[in-house]
Amino acid sequence: MSIRDILYSALRRIGREDIAIDMEGGSEPEGEAAEVVQTLIYCINATEDELARYYFPLKCTETLYSSENKIFYFADFLHTPVRILNVKSGGKEIPYELQTNCIAADAQKIEITYFYTPKKKTLEDESQFGETGDGYITALGAAAEYCLICGEASMAEVWETRYREAIDRARKKSDAGAYIPPRRWI
Repeated sequence: MSIRDILYSALRRIGREDIAIDMEGGSEPEGEAAEVVQTLIYCINATEDELARYYFPLKCTETLYSSENKIFYFADFLHTPVRILNVKSGGKEIPYELQTNCIAADAQKIEITYFYTPKKKTLEDESQFGETGDGYITALGAAAEYCLICGEASMAEVWETRYREAIDRARKKSDAGAYIPPRRWI
């Protein structure tokens, strides 16, 4: 599912169907409508980040090479790592040390497996979670976040409840095994 589709869904949820219809018709939002769209894109990115960190981890395995110092900088990774799962060299797990902006391991070439956060999206990108659950988890989370930003606490609570229920349904359908949800402020 594209970020644009998620945006249209979130716009409808927050009562701004007028903007969604205009954008679907090909016009670019201006003025206050453009601010709404930019804020919702921020909310979509924040929701994807939350989903990746706490509910549906994104996993990557890649091979990295080091110069003589045996340091592997996070800037050289394909994605922004959240948690390192393992580091291997020659097919065997090796010890490593996490440092401020890198990993130090006693090898020139490593195969590293880690969880990561998605990159910030624009309207033209595809969602990392577009097919998760019923496909609209990200739109529900973005609508809740937007309402909270705008000071509409009661609407934020409604969308937050639906967002959390959609996450719980999707988690039950997945084969993720035992799951302990993160703390929630009530």
